[in-house]
This record gives sequence, structure tokens and C-alpha cells, in this order.
Amino acid sequence: MRCLVITGVSKRVLDELMRRIIKTIELRSAHNVATALRADIGDKVLLTTSKLHDVDKGTVGVIAEVVGKEVISHSLIFASESMIQENEMTVVRLKLDVKGVGRIVKLYNAGILDTTEADVVEVSYFDAR
Repeated sequence: MRCLVITGVSKRVLDELMRRIIKTIELRSAHNVATALRADIGDKVLLTTSKLHDVDKGTVGVIAEVVGKEVISHSLIFASESMIQENEMTVVRLKLDVKGVGRIVKLYNAGILDTTEADVVEVSYFDAR
């Protein structure tokens, strides 16, 4: 199945997703925001602890279905007597329904501001290697 890939997710967050303690994640890093902006309700995502540059064939992660999406823009203004500085940040919140564990078979578009996608197969704990 084709999945969007969210990278650099902490082990603790993945564990809490699997145990259904949390259902929504908030993405702030540029490469994950670029990927999450393409996600629509019903799309599948693979969340992995691996960093973007380490993701390749064989990377394992949690497969989840997007059931909700919210895009938020923050604007911060810093002012002093001599200057005004404004910073903007886009945050994407994805509400997820965990479906299982998967492994990447083929990776597509793994650039910094590209949408990271992969062909993923679901992994069963009963599969022998």
C-alpha cells in the first residue's frame, strides 16, 4: 500500500499511539509538515523513529489512517526600540487511527521539502525471516 512517511517520531509517542493513549500528533519540522499537508482524511501514513536521511527500504514503523487534520499558522512578533522581527510557523495536527506495523519496500521523494512517500507492506509478528 502507498503511505505518506512521517519521520523522527519519538519511541514514546509511537508507544502511546499503539496503546491508544494519544490519537493526535502535532508536526512542526519542515519535512514532516510538507508531507502532512498532502495528507487527506482516509490516507495512510507510516510513522517511524528513523530520521529522514536514514529512511530506506526495510525501515519499520506504525501504519495509521488519517481521520482528522488541522493546519495552524503561528505568528510571533519580537520588538525592541530599534527593530521588529516576525516569525511564522505552520503546524499540522493529524488525528490518527492505528492500523498496525509496516515495513518500507520502496521509498519515493525523500527530500527536505518534498512529500515523502513509500510502498509499505504490513508486518505480522508471525512472519519468519
